[in-house]
Amino acid sequence: MKRIVSLPPLYREYEMSTNNARTTNDNVDTKTASLHRRSVLISSNPNSDSLPIDLILVYDHTNHHKDNDVESNHDNQVKKKKKPSERRRRFEEYLRKKQGLILSHAESNQKQVGFVKVHTPFDILLLAAENMRMRLPIEKIEENENDLSTSQKNQSAWYRFTESLKKPFRLDQSLKKDDPDYYTAIYSSDIDKFKYLFDKLRGSKDLYFTPTERSLLTHELLSRAHFDYDNGNPDDDQQYPVIIRPLTDPTAELQKVSERPGIDRLITKKAYECYFPLHESVRDDVKHVDDSELNDREKLKKHWATMRQCLKFQPLSLIRSYMGEKVAFYFALCGFYNQMLIPAALIGLIMFIYGISSVFSDRPTSDICGELGRTTYMCPRCDKTCPFWKLSDSCLYSKISYVFDNTTTVIFSILMSLWARWFMEFWKRRQAALQYDWDSIGFEEHLEPIRPAFENKAKKKGNKRINPVTGINEPYVSTRTRIPFFLVAAAVVLFMMAIVCVTVFGTIAYRSRMDYILKKTSVKTYSPIIITVTSAIMNLICSIILSQFYYWIARKLTDLELHKYQSTYDDSLIIKIYLFQFVNFYSSLFYIAFFKGRFFEYPSKYGDPDSANFTEQCDPAGCLVELSIQFFIIMIGKQIINNLLEFFNAMRRTLTRICFKRGEPEAQEQWEKDNQLFDFNSNTLIDEYLELVIQFGFVTLFVAAFPLAPLFALLNNIIEIRLDAWKFLSKYKRPIPFKASDIGIWSDIISAISYIAVLTNAVVIAWTSEFIPKMAYRSIQSTGGSLSGYVNWTLSSFSIVDYNLTDTVPEKIPDNLTICRYRDFREPTGPSYSQTSIYWNVLAARLAFIIVFEHVIFFIIYLMQWLVPDVPKKIQNNIDHERYIDQRERWASKTTEAHFKDAITASETLSKIIKPSNGTVKTLVNEDYVSSKHSRGRNRRVEAQLSLDNE
Repeated sequence: MKRIVSLPPLYREYEMSTNNARTTNDNVDTKTASLHRRSVLISSNPNSDSLPIDLILVYDHTNHHKDNDVESNHDNQVKKKKKPSERRRRFEEYLRKKQGLILSHAESNQKQVGFVKVHTPFDILLLAAENMRMRLPIEKIEENENDLSTSQKNQSAWYRFTESLKKPFRLDQSLKKDDPDYYTAIYSSDIDKFKYLFDKLRGSKDLYFTPTERSLLTHELLSRAHFDYDNGNPDDDQQYPVIIRPLTDPTAELQKVSERPGIDRLITKKAYECYFPLHESVRDDVKHVDDSELNDREKLKKHWATMRQCLKFQPLSLIRSYMGEKVAFYFALCGFYNQMLIPAALIGLIMFIYGISSVFSDRPTSDICGELGRTTYMCPRCDKTCPFWKLSDSCLYSKISYVFDNTTTVIFSILMSLWARWFMEFWKRRQAALQYDWDSIGFEEHLEPIRPAFENKAKKKGNKRINPVTGINEPYVSTRTRIPFFLVAAAVVLFMMAIVCVTVFGTIAYRSRMDYILKKTSVKTYSPIIITVTSAIMNLICSIILSQFYYWIARKLTDLELHKYQSTYDDSLIIKIYLFQFVNFYSSLFYIAFFKGRFFEYPSKYGDPDSANFTEQCDPAGCLVELSIQFFIIMIGKQIINNLLEFFNAMRRTLTRICFKRGEPEAQEQWEKDNQLFDFNSNTLIDEYLELVIQFGFVTLFVAAFPLAPLFALLNNIIEIRLDAWKFLSKYKRPIPFKASDIGIWSDIISAISYIAVLTNAVVIAWTSEFIPKMAYRSIQSTGGSLSGYVNWTLSSFSIVDYNLTDTVPEKIPDNLTICRYRDFREPTGPSYSQTSIYWNVLAARLAFIIVFEHVIFFIIYLMQWLVPDVPKKIQNNIDHERYIDQRERWASKTTEAHFKDAITASETLSKIIKPSNGTVKTLVNEDYVSSKHSRGRNRRVEAQLSLDNE
C-alpha cells in the first residue's frame, strides 16, 4: 500500500502563490518584508531569477570525452558505461519528475563549465522536513512582563556586575534576529498548528524556511535521488509530478536499482564537479552602509570577519543561520574558550609580575650570583672534553628560573588543573543551551551514504552483503580483510612517533656539542640561554615539517582502512593526526620535564657527547627554566607560523589569478565567483579543531612552567577567530548547513587532555620545580623557614682524583682544585658515590605530593560534576515544555481523532464476531498455517543472524 500525494503544476502556481502572499499580507511591514525577501533571493540574480536558488550543481562540458566506452564488473562481464552527460540527464530528469524540483541551466563565460540552479518548492520542502523529522516552530513564546520585572529584581549582584563588564563587548543590536521566539517540535503534517504559522511566521510561505534550511532540505533530496532508475514507466510522463511515500516496504524502491542514490556518487562518476549553496552577494565597502540594508553575509563581514570587531562577542545565531550548526559549534567553542581564558590569563600575569618583582629578594638566587657562586667550581657536564665552570655562570639562568618557579607556581598549577575540568563542565552547559536554541536536542543522525571511494574499492573485491539496517544489498569488505591495513597503520604511526623521538635525541646531541663550543668563547655566561633557544627553534622547525609530511601519510593510511562511512573515516583520521601531533609537539617538553638529568649518574659517568651513553644534566638552577623557554618558543612559534600559513594559503588562488590569469574574463554571476573558491569539506574543520586542541594541551599540560601561556593563547585566538571568519566568508564556498548536536569526537579528546593535565602538572611541580626540595630543606635543615644555605645543600662534592678511576680526566683543571660540585644528593666520598638519606626523603616527598595533588583535584572535580548539572535548569524546563506541547498537539490533532474513530469501528466489528454464549471467537485464519509460517520466518531470521556472526 502506498500513499500518493499529487502536486499541481509547480512553477506557475508557485509564482502565483508568491504574488498572492505579497498582496494578502498587508499587515506585514513593507520594509521588513522586502528585507526578508532579499535574504531569500540574495544568492540569485533578481533581474533574471524569479525563484530563490537553493543549490548549485557544477559540471564540465569536456569530461565526457575522457570516459571509456566499456567497463567490467566483478562477474567479468563487459557492459556499456554511461557518459557523464547521460548520467546528468537521467539524474535531472529524476529530480524534476520524481521529486518535483525546478532546475535551470546557466553557462560560464570563463571556461567550459555549466551550472544547474536548483529550486525546491515549498510543498516539497515540507515533505522533506517531515521525513527528516526536522523541528519547526509550533507555538510562540509569550513573554510575561510581570515575570520579566520579577526576574530583574531577583538578579544577584554578581549577575549585574558581570553584565556590566560584558556591556562594552556586546554585539550591535542590528545583528539580533527580529523574528519572535517560538517553541519547536518535530514537524508532522497531521498537526494543524504547524500550518497556522506557514504564512504568519515571516509574512509568507516563501519565507517560512530560512535559506540554510532550504539548502539542507534540498541537499537531502539530492542525496536520495537516483540517476539509473527505470524510466520506461509511461506514468513518468504525466503532467503533474508525483511524490510517492511507501508505507509497507521502504527499501523496495532502492532494491530496484543497481546503484546507490545520491549526488556524491555522481561527483565520483565525474558527472558533476561539485555542488554548493550560493553565497550572498557582498559589496566591496560595507562600513558606511546602514545595517538594515545589508544581507547576512555583509553583516557578518562588517561585524564579525574584521579585526575592528575583535573584542566583540560573535553573532553565533547569524553564523548558524548562514553556515549551519557544524560551523557554528566550532566558533561557539572558540568564543567560549576565549572567555574561559580571560581569568586564567589574568592570574598567570599576576603570577609572572610577582616573580619579576621578588626575584632580587630570593635567597638561593642571591647565593648563586654572589660570593658562593664566584668561589664554587662546578664539575664538567661531560667527560674529558667539557671544561670546569663556576656556579656564578648560571646567575642569569637562576633569575629567569625563579620568575617561573616560585611560591605561586603551585597555586597556579592547582587552579589550572581545576580550570581544565571546569572548562569541559561549563562547556557542556553552554552546549546544552546552544542545542536548545538551535533545535539540535534529540537530533537524529540520518543513515549515512556509503563513501564512493569505499564502494569503488569494495566492488573490485566483488563482495556484497545485505545491510541489516536498510535491507539493501551493498558492497562489503570483511573485517578480516581490513585487519592487515589497521596493523600497517598502527605500525606506521609508531614509526613516525619514533622519528619524532630521534629528532629529540638529535637536539640533545646538538646542545651538548654547543655547550662544549660556547664554554670556550666570550659568551660562555649566556651559553645556556643561547643553547636552549636555538635547540627549541630547531625542534619547532622539525615539528612543523614532520606534521605537514604526516598529514599526507595519515590520509593515505586512512584510505587503506576502507571505512564505509565518512564519519568513521574522519574519526580515524583525527585520532591518527592527533596522536602524532601530541608526540610531535609535546615530546621535547616531556623529555625536559620528566627525564633530563634524572638518570642517576655522577661525574666521570656522564659519558662523552659523541657516545651513545651520554647523559644530559640540568643547570644548578633546575630544568624548569629550560622547559619554560622550550615551551614558549614551540607554542608561540607554532601559532605565528600557522597563522601566516593559513593567510597565504587562503590568498593563494587570488594571487594566482592576479599574476597569471589577467587576460581571462572576470566572473559576473555569483555562482561563477563561488566556483572559484576553495571547497569546504570535512578536512576544513578538522584542521581548525586540531589547532585549537593542540593549543589547549599547551595551556593545560605544562602551564606550571609558563604561567603566561593562557595570555598568549588568548591573544592568538582573538586574531585566529577573525582570520577563520574572513576565510570562511571570502575564500571558501558556502558549506552545506549540516545539523549537529555537539563538537563530536573533539569533546572526548579535550576531556582526556583535561584529565592528563592534572597528572602532568603534579609531576612538573614535584619533579621539575624546586618546590619539594625547598620544602624539604625548610623542614629538615633550615631554622625559621629561611632558605639561606639551600644552594650549598643541593650540591654534592666529587673528588678530582676519582676521574682517574674511569680514565675521564678533563683537559684543563684549575690550579689547587681538589673537589668540584654537582647537583645531586650523594655521599662526598667515592668510589660509588651512593645517594644519601636526604635523596630518599625528597623522593618520598615528591611521590607523596603527586598522590595527594591528583587525589584532591579529582575529588574536587567529581564533587563539581555532581553538584553542577550538564543542562541548566532553565533550559531543561524549556525542553520539558516543548515535549509537553508536542505531545498535547499530537493527541489533539484531527488525524488522531479520526484514527480513534476507525479503531472504535473496528473494535465494534470485532465484538460482533464473538459468540455471546461461550465467548469464543470465530476462526478467521488457519492457526496451523500462521504458526508454521511464523516458525519458518523465525528460523530464517536465526539462520541469517548466524551467517552474519560467522563473517
